[in-house]
Amino acid sequence: MRVRGRLILLGMLLLFSGVTNSLLAQLTKDENLSRFDDRVLHFGFLLGINTMDYRMVHYPDVRQNPVFFENDALAAEGEKYYNGIHSYRVETYPLKPGFTVGGVVNLRLNRVIDFRCTPGMSLGSRQFMFTENIDQFMGKTETNNALYPGLTKERYLTTPSAYIDFPIGFRYKGFRDGNLRPYIYGGMAYRRDLESKRISETVVHLNRNGYYAEVAFGLDTYFPFFRFTSEFKFSYGLNNLIRHDADPTSITPLPYYGYVLEKLNSNIFTLIFYFE
Repeated sequence: MRVRGRLILLGMLLLFSGVTNSLLAQLTKDENLSRFDDRVLHFGFLLGINTMDYRMVHYPDVRQNPVFFENDALAAEGEKYYNGIHSYRVETYPLKPGFTVGGVVNLRLNRVIDFRCTPGMSLGSRQFMFTENIDQFMGKTETNNALYPGLTKERYLTTPSAYIDFPIGFRYKGFRDGNLRPYIYGGMAYRRDLESKRISETVVHLNRNGYYAEVAFGLDTYFPFFRFTSEFKFSYGLNNLIRHDADPTSITPLPYYGYVLEKLNSNIFTLIFYFE
């Protein structure tokens, strides 16, 4: 529901931007930059607002993680400090806004298809919320029911990210109507996280390299001296970001709940403004 709310918010912002562009475009009856789309190659820059999220799969029982099969001492240590709690729920909460900046290289392939490369940088963060049920330790009634049903304990972990982005893809453009032209976009992206994760690495081990499939839709607006574009893009992470390489013999091993994640994939929602 939280992700859906963010999508609706970003969609409304994009719609508002498109309406604003349309109104501004109608201030002139002349067709601006009538030869702009005939250029074989042109450049520009972009500014954007992003929201980063995770898709995750976790083990029903933390002891199902393979590291516990290889080291019984680690499981025994976890039992000592976590009172026999083996199941945890993990989610990303709350979602936080970030910032995206980059350049644009656009190659015209034919009348309706462009090849795009938009290298840049995205700054943002995500916050894990680990939830454990602790009512089993608060006593029982005579009928063996928990005294405080649903009582939970929550732990939070923030993972900041500074991505170097390298997206490439194709735009399929609709017909131009006055100074407006809609389009859809599909492509791929490689991202490398440059952020130091000294704190978060004490709980989860994450891969720095991410691979994404991307889809987007947007609206070009032609002004007398430049083309302005508003676009909503969804980046769907393809690779598992969790590294199952924790050293159970370390002096400071991961906390018990840090082993609960089996798969972790990234999602990024971005509202982008292009100036070309």
